[in-house]
Amino acid sequence: MSKLKKKPLPHFFTGEPKPDITEETDDIYNAEEREEMLDDDEITAAEAGFMRGRDDEPSKKQTRKNAISHTDETAVELAKEDAEDD
Repeated sequence: MSKLKKKPLPHFFTGEPKPDITEETDDIYNAEEREEMLDDDEITAAEAGFMRGRDDEPSKKQTRKNAISHTDETAVELAKEDAEDD
């Protein structure tokens, strides 16, 4: 005689379905939510600006143009100052 486990019967919900409730999210990637959070002082202006910059991606052409015209003058000056301090 083999010992087989009986499978439990499936559960069926017989009550009333719950109404759809919109949940409030704190998604700073959403522009409307970000503005609301900024107004309520939940995020700083710097954080909002950072996320806004994420939304406004420059074109590849503009990125290449900026890379070509980029200079390291500030970095070189700071490196010289650090070298002098040592």
